[in-house]
Amino acid sequence: MPSTVLPAGVSRWRLAVFAVVAVVLVGLLSLTDEPVSPALAAMGLLTLVYIASTAVDAVREHPAFPLASAVYTTLLFAGGYASGALSNLLWGVLAVLSALGVVVEAYNYRHGTSHLRLDFE
Repeated sequence: MPSTVLPAGVSRWRLAVFAVVAVVLVGLLSLTDEPVSPALAAMGLLTLVYIASTAVDAVREHPAFPLASAVYTTLLFAGGYASGALSNLLWGVLAVLSALGVVVEAYNYRHGTSHLRLDFE
């Protein structure tokens, strides 16, 4: 039996994805000679927090999770727009579209529906 056991309700595969993403982000930071913009740093931190939280089953099963995912996506695209890392037009369009997704998910959460949601189950 291993010395460390994950608590019940924690996905080891999602934790593995978190570890890989964390290693990649640290690797990217170590390869750059220029200072990292605050927007890019916030995007990386936001991504790590989001991936770590999704490793917990109770978080993913909460009714507000789709809304939180839409907010995360909007913040990620808005951070990309603010960082100017790629085409601002692309980031801006994606941020606006995902903000519309936040509106849809807020409506779904409030009314207990699943309108405009892609369900593959």
